[in-house]
Formats: sequence, C-alpha cells, structure tokens
Amino acid sequence: MISLSRLLAESRICVGSGMIAAAALLALPGVAGAADGYAFDVNITLSEKATQTLKAANEGITVDVWYYGEPNEAGKSHTEEGLIYYGSQKIEVPGEAGTVHISGKTADPDKLKWIRGEPRVEANIYTSRKSSEFNLIACDLLDGTLKQLQEKPVTVHCSLIEEHRETKVVPEA
Repeated sequence: MISLSRLLAESRICVGSGMIAAAALLALPGVAGAADGYAFDVNITLSEKATQTLKAANEGITVDVWYYGEPNEAGKSHTEEGLIYYGSQKIEVPGEAGTVHISGKTADPDKLKWIRGEPRVEANIYTSRKSSEFNLIACDLLDGTLKQLQEKPVTVHCSLIEEHRETKVVPEA
C-alpha cells in the first residue's frame, strides 16, 4: 500500500497554492469511492444532417446514464420499478461527434450486494434543449453489462429525428 506522504510527493502536488491532485486522492483506498471501477467511454457519431443542425443551433448533447441490476432475494425490498439502481450520471457535451468519458463517480458499490448477475448500464442520448424545448436527435440506446461497456468503447449512432433512421440497442449481445 502506498503511503499518503509518498503519494502526495510523487503526484507533484503544489502545497503552496493549496491545490491537491484529484488523481492522488482517487488512488487512495476508501477516498472518493471506486469511480474508476465503473468508468467507460461512449463514441457518439452523428449523421451529416444532425452535425450541421446541431452546429448551426449551437446545441449540446446530453448523455443520461443509469447503473442498475436485477434484484436478488436480499435486494427485493430495495427496488425502484423492479430494479436496483446503484448510480446515475448526466453529462452534457458539445453537439458534435466524439468520445464521452463516463466516470461512474456516483456508482454505489454497497448496492451491488442486492444485484443478481452482472451489473448493467443504460444510457439515453439526446439534445440538451439549448435551441429548442424538444429533443432533435434519435440515438441508439446503450444498454449492456458494465463489463461489456468497459471492454471497448461502444459506438452510439445519432441522427435527426426527422431523418427516420432506425435505432438499435448497443452493444449487441
């Protein structure tokens, strides 16, 4: 185990200015949770028409993530709508194609004891409602095991709703 003093020294923390490297704190057991254990990346692609529309409207994209699982016997009294939710995260990014890092910072490992089978993750992706009160894009639904999502970045395709592109659930089983 790394001592706090060694970790701080090796992390080049600038004590004089009062700044502490977040990475140093995350490396300590029991500090700031186990966020890295729940992190994954999502590649968002946009149709050409969606790219042009979002750019012209200065519209953003929101990635709305839920960590969940099926309840085991002990978890049945802790369900919401029949499932165990062990975290959520909402991230707003610019309205352009690219990779979004989901940190998993809100995932609560204590709730995993109530889950049967593999922990799962679902994410909906939609416009951030900066230029319109309505969502402008239709995107694939991200729904898979946490393990699947951590193996490699999952690609989610988005287009304008008016393009009527068929969406699917990713990653495919």
